[in-house]
Amino acid sequence: MKNIILVLVVCGLTPLFLWAQEIDEKPVPTALFSAVFWGKPATQTISYAPWGNMADLNSTKSLVQVAYGSLSRKCSYYGDGNIQFYQRKKNNAFKQSDKDNQIDKVSFFAEVPFSAKPDKTKEFIALFSPTDNKGNYKGYLVPFEQEDIPWGSYQIFSQFNETLYIAAASKKLTLEPGKSLIVKSKEFQGQNRVKMLIYRNINGKYVESGAQNFSVNDRQRGIFFITKMRTRVEIVPLVESKRPVEQTIGYGVGPFLTPVELLEPALKNSSEGI
Repeated sequence: MKNIILVLVVCGLTPLFLWAQEIDEKPVPTALFSAVFWGKPATQTISYAPWGNMADLNSTKSLVQVAYGSLSRKCSYYGDGNIQFYQRKKNNAFKQSDKDNQIDKVSFFAEVPFSAKPDKTKEFIALFSPTDNKGNYKGYLVPFEQEDIPWGSYQIFSQFNETLYIAAASKKLTLEPGKSLIVKSKEFQGQNRVKMLIYRNINGKYVESGAQNFSVNDRQRGIFFITKMRTRVEIVPLVESKRPVEQTIGYGVGPFLTPVELLEPALKNSSEGI
């Protein structure tokens, strides 16, 4: 009988051993992403499941603080499909006497479309744009691959319906409506920072309409969105600094909270079957 119990316990532990072994080997993320709010100022902490198993009660969940106009700390993702984000909301359906017992409720926030690619870690920005004035958002995936925007490079993207003219140090650039171009730090050797000026052609005159500084080094990269805010030019800089992947949110975590919570039902089922 003891031998039977031992076999059953070992069988119950085997999946846990394999799971722990996989985590020790540090699986490669299917995606690395940062998050940002778009459209109007906002700051909020949201959560996601690094392994894409948000529906599992025992799933590991990570918190990300997202703000407007600047990228969040980078996150790791190991799932294959869309990334779901959730937020915590106070449940106000309590009497005043129950105020001290109010609890947080988790509710759906937004979803970002994603499809894993074999043997490749995709990089992108999860952009959240408001859909109404009630705090509802829609998620978008903005490509941010290193092969397209290497370290030391900045992509300048125009959301204007007119041609813009850019002056950066001695460089003069023309940016067509809805197009983008890449500026590389190595083109400005000997300088620590460069001021980029944006001009519009108004009635035949080139009028300075916006400005943005950027660092000249190989440890930063980013996207500068040139957008229109009422009648003026607004530049939204989404810049990240180079850091080890081990410092990303969710890196190296397991799909579940703790092995102990998986072990208990395995041992319970084993003892009931004896």
